[in-house]
Amino acid sequence: MIGGIRKIAMIMVFSFLFLSLGLVYWQVVNADTMLEKPANRRTILLERRIIRGGIYDINGVALAETRISDKGKERVYPHGETFQPLLGYASLEYGSSGLEATLAESLLGLNENSIMRDIQNSFDLERSGNDVILTIDSRLQEVAYDGLKGKSGAVVAIDPRNGDVLALASQPSFDANTLEKDWNKILNKPGSPLLNHAFSHFPPGSIMKVITSAALFKAGQDMTDIYNCEGSTIINGQVIQDGKAHGWVNYDLALAYSCNTYFAVHGIGAGQDIFLQTVSGFGFGREIPFELYVPPSSITKDENLPANLAINLFAESTFGQGQVMISPFHIALITAGIANNGEIMVPHLIDRVINTKQNVIYDNQPELWLNALTSDEAEKIKSGMILAVNEGTATPGALPEVQVAAKTGSAEPGGNNKTHAWFIAFAPAEDPQIAVAVLVEHGGSGGGAAAPIAKAVIEKALERKEGDV
Repeated sequence: MIGGIRKIAMIMVFSFLFLSLGLVYWQVVNADTMLEKPANRRTILLERRIIRGGIYDINGVALAETRISDKGKERVYPHGETFQPLLGYASLEYGSSGLEATLAESLLGLNENSIMRDIQNSFDLERSGNDVILTIDSRLQEVAYDGLKGKSGAVVAIDPRNGDVLALASQPSFDANTLEKDWNKILNKPGSPLLNHAFSHFPPGSIMKVITSAALFKAGQDMTDIYNCEGSTIINGQVIQDGKAHGWVNYDLALAYSCNTYFAVHGIGAGQDIFLQTVSGFGFGREIPFELYVPPSSITKDENLPANLAINLFAESTFGQGQVMISPFHIALITAGIANNGEIMVPHLIDRVINTKQNVIYDNQPELWLNALTSDEAEKIKSGMILAVNEGTATPGALPEVQVAAKTGSAEPGGNNKTHAWFIAFAPAEDPQIAVAVLVEHGGSGGGAAAPIAKAVIEKALERKEGDV
């Protein structure tokens, strides 16, 4: 009898220990895994009891913060539409998007490894999350936003030396302060305001010529040779058109005047193997290491980076038509790489993360992503881009007393639609501190629609560098 009672008691003790260990495992050890599951309602409860940390620009300007009043907690975006859809939203009703979604673990303080934090998570204790400081400069963002207002498109500005993203604007935008009230209105607004156009794909048009340039150099072509542009040429039965006959041009003049036939003829001469190796070296077909997902750029519809190209498609690809697609963010990175002597740095939006005790728990460090060019090759492209600003298609992007290097693009989207307007640039050309890519969807010419926006952003950035910190 006594033996039976002892057995029952031992079973109960072991059962209790088993359940206790299981509770510790799921509540503490494996809490993060559970929180990541969309079906887990606990994430919603966490949002109710944790004060989500703030998001700030590099100068400490509040971009998103949680305010507490008699009505409870409210997520507030002080600058309205200016930083959307980059920041995204955090809503108990509609979930989260943008940086609010990507940085949720940091903002809610769920990724700190400490016993106290595990206890707080396990027993639902009220607390505050971490603050995130971005590399974004709100002054540059405001200039980019104002330049795009009323248009569809994107502006991306990057420090080529370290990969810091200084501005990332997308239009049309939305005001996350009125998300619940205006949800249906936002969804039905033309131009997809919830979509970040900086990460969307577009045909690059003539800005692709800076990439094709590298293939010409790698093939060992003599860029001092002159070529007679007659306004059109025929490759494998296909007519390649220029807007006009540019006459006798060398490489620098061909880039400055944006001569399609020059790059088609010389690109075919370089060979598709070198061309495809070159675009791969610039990141086509690769996922960009970044805090937010950017779809890989592609050369064809079927394959991001094919092994072979039909000759006609190859010819069109050399000047950014055919099936080539790229995002404003990726071309901004490529522009930054040319500015940085051929080295493309890993892009960053997060400068640092700070906990409630003001301790830095994450600090961004510069890191190389791709060696796309040799410094000599980068210098040759820079030379052509400088000439484009001084006497070519990019003259609308010129600044007094500062040498800008730039390239325009007008990309045909197909059908009877107006061309997309592109402008890529960096400055000062001799010591680049900012690289910019501007896309105005269906904006017409790059020099007319996109260049003034890039010019204003660069001007504000250099003003900031002179001591306006």
